[in-house]
Amino acid sequence: MKNFKKAGGRIAFFLPLAFIILFFECVPLVSMIVKSFLEDSGSGFTLNNFIQIFQKPAYLVAIKNTLWITILSTVVGLIIDFFLAMALSRDTGKKKSLYLSLLNLTSNFSGVPLSIAFITLLGTAGVFVLISKQIGFTPLASYNLYSLKGMFIIYVYFQIPMGTLLLLPTFDKVRKEWKEAARLMNARSVRFWLQIGIPVMMPGILGTFNMLFANALATYATPYLLVNNSISLLPVKIVDMFVGDVKQRPGLGSALSIVMLLIVMIEIGLTNLCKRHFERGTKR
Repeated sequence: MKNFKKAGGRIAFFLPLAFIILFFECVPLVSMIVKSFLEDSGSGFTLNNFIQIFQKPAYLVAIKNTLWITILSTVVGLIIDFFLAMALSRDTGKKKSLYLSLLNLTSNFSGVPLSIAFITLLGTAGVFVLISKQIGFTPLASYNLYSLKGMFIIYVYFQIPMGTLLLLPTFDKVRKEWKEAARLMNARSVRFWLQIGIPVMMPGILGTFNMLFANALATYATPYLLVNNSISLLPVKIVDMFVGDVKQRPGLGSALSIVMLLIVMIEIGLTNLCKRHFERGTKR
């Protein structure tokens, strides 16, 4: 009887979470998969939605552009995050608390407010651009924020706070005794991190890479406000299929969403394979 009450209490405790997962995760996912194989009218099975994605250049370019800016911003952001997290891991006291507060604050500064801030600073009539024109600093004076390469700096910016906060706990895995032993053996700091530190931290680094990749891949508000449809990006194309002013195409939009989901699943699968390899190496 006691075991039954305990089991009932556990079920009652997790029941709200189960409802949230069911109605906000499973139901939308199943609905999206079903719609991707239906015609725009909502009736009739078809593969035409997926055929269009891989035949029409507009959708292929959107996938290519999205992958380019996602992968590059994730890699660059992860490198910056690594050194920032390393610096924070060595610091203690009030300074570290201040830096963590700033990171938490900036991690929530995204979307439309972030776009407006960058337009004010680096837009066509931005503060930095106008100052650069006055002093003759050509690289910044001719900076085009409203392009794929111009938006890259924004993608890297919002990768930094999240990545640093996620990477910070992984530095606890690197023991001080290992560093001291490496110093006694006259091993340089670079060699220690390449051969010991980074391999030990690699599962955490790859997990952070997954989060940053998904974060950049699904970014919508920032590119939509800056370039709208002048540059093809997958998230913008997906939203246009559901809220387009001319014609809504939920079937094609669902198919594009499935493609995005598959990209994330492939990336997670590859990083998990790498993670297992490093975990086996550290156990040896």
